[in-house]
Amino acid sequence: MKALLAATLQSGDYVGFTFFIGSMAMLAATVFFFLEMKSVDRKWRTSLLVSGLITFIAAVHYYYMRDYWIQNGTSPTEFRYIDWILTVPLMCVEFYLILKAFGAKIGLLWKMIAYS
Repeated sequence: MKALLAATLQSGDYVGFTFFIGSMAMLAATVFFFLEMKSVDRKWRTSLLVSGLITFIAAVHYYYMRDYWIQNGTSPTEFRYIDWILTVPLMCVEFYLILKAFGAKIGLLWKMIAYS
């Protein structure tokens, strides 16, 4: 039964608290990006969608990292790499979408992904 309960932060657990604040900030950013999609020019909508996906993935991973930290007291390295494997290519897509509005070519996207 204990495994089904969510991990609880203890007073003074600054690492766990930081993971929690990070997950809540990313979740708030996700909501903001998704709600703002209709209020921006059409050329920026996909960019906001990708931003929302990045922050949502990060929010979920930070939440799991908090639980891992609380239960084990060690750095959740595996979760960080999983997060990076998903979000870094998406960030490259995001940068490309922004630069595309100013004339960037698709080759730049593939260079950014390869370099990342």
